[in-house]
Parts: sequence; C-alpha cells; structure tokens
Amino acid sequence: VQHSPQKHLRDRLIRILLLVLVGFVATTSIASYCTREIRSQSFEQRLDEVPARIVARMSLEEKVGQLIHIGMVGKRPAGGVINNISKYRVGGVIHFAANFGTADEIRVLNNGLQQHSIATTGIPLLISTDQEGGRVYRVGADGVEQFPGAMALGQTGNELYAEDVGFITGYRLRNLGINFVLAPVVDVNNNPDNPVINTRSPGSDPELVSRIGVAYVRGMHDSLAIPVIKHFPGHGDTDVDSHLALPRINRTLAQLESTELKPFRAAIQDGGAEVVMSAHILFPALDTENPATLSPYILKELLRKQLHFDGIIISDAMEMDAISKRYSYAEAAVRAFQAGIDIILLTGEGPYIDQIYSSLLSAFQTGRLPIADLNRAVERQVELKLTSGLFHKWKAPFIEDPRVIPDVLAAANHFQQKEQNARNHLAAIERRYTEKGTNLNIQVSRDSITSLRKPFHGIEPDTRTHAVLLSSQSIMRAEARSMSISTERLLWKSNSNDIYALLRTRQKGQIWLVELSTYSDLQIWNRAISRINANAELSSKGAIIGLYSGNPFMEITIPTNGAVLASYSTTEESRKALVYRALSGHYVKQADLMLPD
Repeated sequence: VQHSPQKHLRDRLIRILLLVLVGFVATTSIASYCTREIRSQSFEQRLDEVPARIVARMSLEEKVGQLIHIGMVGKRPAGGVINNISKYRVGGVIHFAANFGTADEIRVLNNGLQQHSIATTGIPLLISTDQEGGRVYRVGADGVEQFPGAMALGQTGNELYAEDVGFITGYRLRNLGINFVLAPVVDVNNNPDNPVINTRSPGSDPELVSRIGVAYVRGMHDSLAIPVIKHFPGHGDTDVDSHLALPRINRTLAQLESTELKPFRAAIQDGGAEVVMSAHILFPALDTENPATLSPYILKELLRKQLHFDGIIISDAMEMDAISKRYSYAEAAVRAFQAGIDIILLTGEGPYIDQIYSSLLSAFQTGRLPIADLNRAVERQVELKLTSGLFHKWKAPFIEDPRVIPDVLAAANHFQQKEQNARNHLAAIERRYTEKGTNLNIQVSRDSITSLRKPFHGIEPDTRTHAVLLSSQSIMRAEARSMSISTERLLWKSNSNDIYALLRTRQKGQIWLVELSTYSDLQIWNRAISRINANAELSSKGAIIGLYSGNPFMEITIPTNGAVLASYSTTEESRKALVYRALSGHYVKQADLMLPD
C-alpha cells in the first residue's frame, strides 16, 4: 500500500508533537517536584531561624521565666498556677495523678493552661507528666492504655513492641494536651539493691536497654509527643533513693562508658532524643563535689561534647532531698544553670518559685550568668515548641507575624500533614494487632512473662481440672475462670503459718497458682515455701506456681516442685497475663535478667 507524501509529513508532525508533549509533561513534573523540594528546604531553613527571632523579641524577665517549669494544685486551671504563669511567664507545667480527673477534664485543664499562657506570654507551654507504664503512671486507663513498664518491655526483647507502646502512649497523651512525656527510663539496672529504678529500667544489659530505649523514643517521636530520656548519666547502680538522700556511684568513666552511657548515646545518636533529664547523683570519678545536675563537667563536657547532645537538658525535680537538703533553692537554681541545665523542674507552686526566679534574674542582671547562655537555653525550648507544632496548634501570635515566620501557610500545611501521618500510624498499629485477634497491650503483657531462675513450660490443657488459683485479685480470678480452672480467694496473713497450712493441704497431682502482689506477700511466700521445700513429702504432693508482679531482684524462694513467673508490672493486663501464661501450655522463657554477681 502506498501513502502520499502529505500523509508521511502529517505522521511525522504528529510524532514530533507527541515527543514535545511528553517532554513538556516530564519537565513540568520534575520542575514541580524540585520546586516542592526547594520550598520544603526553604521552609525548614526559615523554621530554623525562627527561635532566635522570637527570643530577640522577649524581655529579660520573660526569658528567665521560660527556664522554670512548675507544678500545680488541683484539677482546674485556676488559683496558684494561673498566677504563677502570669507572674513568672514559666515555660511549662508538670502534672501528677492528683491533677487528673476524666479524660475530658484533663483536656479542659490543659486547654485552659495553654490559653492563659498564650494570652500572657504569647508562647505555649510544655505540659509534662511521668507516664512510664507499669508502676509509674499518672493518667489512668480512661485516658491512656495502661501498658506494662520498661522491664516488661525489655523481657519481650521486641523492639517493635517498644516502638508501638511509645507511639500510642505519646499519641494518647497529646490528645489530652500533654506534649512533654518524662519517659523512657534508659538507666541500666545493674544493682539488685536499687530501691527506686528496678522495674522502671528495661533491664541489666546495656545493649538491650539501648535497643528498647531507641525504639521507644522513635515511636514517641512519630506520635508528635516529646520524649525525655532519663536519668543522665545513669541511676541504675544506686542503693539510695535520690528523693530521700544524695546517692553516690563509684564508677570510673571507662566503666560508665561500657554500661550506663551506652543507652544515652544510642538514644541521642540513633533515636534522635531531643531532651535529657539529669540525675541528682554524685559521681566522684567525674566530679568530686557536685551531683550531676550541678556538674559542669558531666553536663557540658560529657553530655554536650562527648555525646554530641545539643538538645534540652532538664533537671530532675529540684525539691528532691538530694538537692533541697544540701542547697538553698536560689543557689541550686543558679548552679544548675551554670552547669548546663536549660529547664529547672519544680513539682509544686510554693514560695520557692519566687526564690528561684529572683535569683536567676539577679544573676543575669549582674553578669554572674551570661545572657548569651540564657538566649541559647530559651532558643532550644522555643525551637522544640515550634518544631513539635505547639505554636501553630495554639495560634501563638508570633506565627502571624511575617517577619518571624514568612510563610505561615507552608508551616500550617507542614504540621497538618504531620498530624495526618500520626493518625495513619495509629490506625496501622491497631490494624496490625486486630488482624491477629488481640491488641498491643495483651501481646506485650503476655510476651513479657518470664520464669525466674529455672524454665517452666506452662500447664498443659489436660491438667487444668487439677489446677486452682489462690488470689486476692478479682481480675486474675476472672481470667482463670475464663480458662476453666477453679479459684479461691486468698487473704494473706501477717505470718506464714496460715499460708503454709493451706499449701500443705493440696493433693498429689494438683497444681496451685498463688498470686504474689506485694513485698509483704513475697516475705510470707518465702517462709512458707522454704518449709515446703524442706519436707520431701510436702514438696512432692503437687506443683506450686507463684505469680509475681513485683521487683524480680528481691530474694525469691522457688518451689522445688514448681516455679515463679514474673510480670515486672502490676497493670491489669500484666496480672491477667501471669494467669494466661501459667495455663496456656506455651513455653515460658528462662530469665535473662543478668543479675550482677
């Protein structure tokens, strides 16, 4: 078939036009992509410049106030806390359980505090609480899932669990108006006599603590809440509670580098931790005179220079006896700032706030403390409030000023997208566990159960008719009944005679599960089980399984015929998980607590 020259020319023109069109579309797409990237980079660069612009517009009095975070009395934004925000222009407020009612009441409280701070200072608050999980929590189940604590997370060995728990904890707290979470603990619990950390730490292995800590920090970052790693440079090797006295840790820098500092270094470098809390502990090998909170070497040399940390350093509560019994509030605050502290944390609203504020203000006015250091400390805090979206959420007046943030619309879109990403992340986590017919809390709680000192494989289904649970906890008895075993209410007595008498009545072939909740329970158990173990006839009558939710570093007597399972946590799901794992027939791993010699 022959074609005319006109048709050849037409076809050639069509091909050329198509090539031009494809090239135009490709070029436009690339240009659009590059423009978005340039805009994004430009926006981020402009955001980096904003804190200095905001701080430059603040008075000396306003800047000094930002260094101080305070507590409050009651559950409403009224009285002392409102007066203190107005008078001192504080940078943040910390909450405790006494400040919390229902979830709606918590939101009303925090909304009121933020609105007053914006009206007074133009700067939003960092609102904090200790929500570590396990035995340390402030918000109840109405507002946040009651996850097991750090050591339970550590015993799972599962970083995804830690990341998911960190995310959901942070997400739920932000939904209540709490944006500054005093968790996770990344102390290595390498002293079995530690009275204050123990189950608050992921464990005794620095590598494990590092992995769990980094994952938790990443999860909380994804939630847009701000995690605070604590207690630098490490609170694990103490046998004194710093709430009551000044602990002393006699370890060299090399020893600290190999153990205590590893999780902090990992959380900063791999997890991107933006806030570190100092410990009120004396480390004579590093500083013979000053506890870490007041030590320039520990904070400026070790943390800033050697660990390359440029974020916020917040003190532990300054009312704690380790500080308040040794220094006046006024002097402690000045020395803390000199040492490198950016935020002075207080837990109340007493007259010492004025003492601290006045002493800091005077020190900057007289030149004892450098104004340049003040500006940098406040810039760090303003930057954190800005990058976490607080300025935009609360419509702080600075963001409406084009001289401060030139592209307000870009900033708003930036944080809206982050919020949407967090919502999508939450849905993905919930879907992951729902598809398995469970939820995150149940999975973590069950997988954290460990058999102490020797392995235990669980009770097989065909022996359940011979099992009985003795417990004072209704939630544990209900779980046992749901798994078809009988229960008896156990009332612990002040001595072991009654418990011993009760345990010796069990019949051969029976399996008795005994709930251990308190230190007193454990003491009674130890005496009774020691007597059972000493009698060959009694020890062989039937297995005894202790279900223990306390500190695993305590002296614990293990039945010759039986075991002790540990949950490291007192939450409802942890107690239920003890029963479930004892009865499930699943293998319960041997303890890997790495107890010190």
